[in-house]
This record gives sequence, structure tokens and C-alpha cells, in this order.
Amino acid sequence: MSAFSLACGCCKDEPAPGTDPVEQPDWIVGADLSLLSRIQQAGGVYKDSQGKDVEIFTFFKEKGFNYVRVRLFVNPDLQSTASQNLPYVQDLIMKAKVKGYNALLNFHYSDTWADPGKQYKPASWNSLGADALAEKVYTYTRETLSQLVAKGAAPDMIQIGNEITNGMLWDSARADVWTQEWNTPGRWAYFCRVLSRASEACREICPGSWIMVHIDRGGDRETALRFFNKMEQYKVDYDIIGLSYYPFWHGPLSSLRSCLNGLQMNFPEKKINLVEVAYPNQPWGIPDNAGYTPEYEASPAGQAAFMEDFIDTLRDFPNVNGFMYWYPEETYIPGGNILTLHRGVFDIHTGKSLPVTDVFTH
Repeated sequence: MSAFSLACGCCKDEPAPGTDPVEQPDWIVGADLSLLSRIQQAGGVYKDSQGKDVEIFTFFKEKGFNYVRVRLFVNPDLQSTASQNLPYVQDLIMKAKVKGYNALLNFHYSDTWADPGKQYKPASWNSLGADALAEKVYTYTRETLSQLVAKGAAPDMIQIGNEITNGMLWDSARADVWTQEWNTPGRWAYFCRVLSRASEACREICPGSWIMVHIDRGGDRETALRFFNKMEQYKVDYDIIGLSYYPFWHGPLSSLRSCLNGLQMNFPEKKINLVEVAYPNQPWGIPDNAGYTPEYEASPAGQAAFMEDFIDTLRDFPNVNGFMYWYPEETYIPGGNILTLHRGVFDIHTGKSLPVTDVFTH
């Protein structure tokens, strides 16, 4: 197992974090369960394949899961699907830790969804100038982690930004390796300055935790290499390369393999985690903007077959330390679903677990 430990620079009035490195699994099988609390409050039904009611944390543990990922927004609309504020996240992490899971905290640095197509600043940060914005990222990250540490909900891994292939906090910290307007030394220097301030706060408050930099291009070798070369050039301090890989957007497993091979060769000191992956269990799970038609059927059997081959692909790369399935908690809710994507691991008409739940430890 590998871990990281740096000296703590805590203020006297802040909680003193543990200085021991976090015990990390050698192989991560994770689940982004960010909507779980809302689904449970709405009456979500979770059953095993035989129709017996299950407690979801226990069920996933029995299926080999050891990590829970939770996203965090700054000041979200609590009625939307992007509703995870700090009290919500704290509660969910504490529940996961009681059940023996490690926890990944996913900072979005936004009030709503952040991804390569949108990286909106929190509304309360809109008027900040460049220096103040970088400082705000530092203080917000530090204060958030300090509260979680104080409540016994310290994350074991911290993701500083979500799918930040094109930068973050647009347009202030926007950068893009392909577009001339955003691919300038000044833009990359500022974006990496903001990331470095976030990383600094993580090292100070949770020095034993891993820091992840996450992009979406799991099937795009050239973009991934260009992006992480920028991280090296501007000396961003992080531990793990995080990738999203959805075949309907990112291409076949051969493209994933090429990307992983390039990253492993060029950044041999970094671990790599496929921190977002999912596959549809129904044809409606293929999005309208899909750029590739996967060779696996969009069905429960196809979902399981894809995950088996996906995991086999990952295990060919020593630097890859596992994956996290995105939104597996989608299930049957008698009053109607909160977010229907047809990519979860439970039947949305019955709540019974699907065949894919038996292949996660493949």
C-alpha cells in the first residue's frame, strides 16, 4: 500500500488532523453514492436478486466495495439533484465510515454540476478578482475539511475539482489544451495556481489523504497526456490521476487501454483511478449526445459483460488502482425516481439487484 504524509500547518483554533497516512486499499472498488440519502428519504427500495430487502452499505460491502465517493457543492439548490451541501456530505461520509468504507470527497467548486461543458463559479464568488478567488479556493477547502475532520468525517481521498479538463471557475481559471483562446501560458499558470491552493489546503488539514486531479477523457490518450503534462509543468501537487470513462462518450475499451498505457508510461510515479464509470442496463441509458455505439448490449446482461471486460482491462496496468461506479444507487422509488439514467445496478421497476452486482470483484 502507498500513502502520503506531510507536516500539518493547522491554526491553533482548528482541529488537529491525524498525521498518519490513511490506510488505502490495494485495489479500490468504489461507488459514487451522492444521491443515496435523498433516494432513501423518498422511499427508495433496495433488494437482492431474490427480492429480499437489503441495507445498501452492507450489500455493497458484501459485493466487494471498499470506497464511497460523495460530491460537494458550495451553495446548492437543495431541491435539485445537485443538492449535496456540507451537512449532507458530512452525514453520508459518517454513515459510510461506520460501515467500514473509505471516503472520497469530490469538490465541485460550484453551486451546481461541474463538468467539461460547464464550470460555473459559485454565485457568492462571482465578484472576486484573481488573487481573491485563488485565496477563496484555499480558505473554502481548508474550512470544509476542518469541519469534516472535527466531526469524524475526514475524507481518505480528496478530488480538487470535477472533470476539469477545460479548467474550472469559468472564465477566471479556464484553460484548454486544444483551443487557442484558452491554451495560453497565462491561463494555465492561473488555473494551476488555483489547483495548487486547493492542494495546499488538503495537505494542511488532511495530510495523510490522497489528492486526485480528475479529467473526463478516459478514452482520449492525447488530451490526457497534454493535460497532465501541464500539471507537471506548473508543479501541481497531487497523488492520483482520476479519469471518467463512459464508452458511449469516450469510445471502446481499446481507446481506454491506449490512454492508460500513455499515462502509465509518462507518469510512472502516479496512481490512476477510473473514478467514474457506468454502463446502461436499458437502451434508454444511451444518451442523445453519445459519440460512440458500444459493442455491448444495453441490457442487464450487457452491463455485466461490459464491467467484466472493463475490470480485466484495468488489471493489465500496474499503476491503475481501481475504479468507482457512478450512480449505482438508482433504484425503484414508489413515488417516482429522482434522477432516471438507466445505468444503476438495481431494477428501477422492482428494486432488485442486477447481474452486474456479482462482477465488481471480477
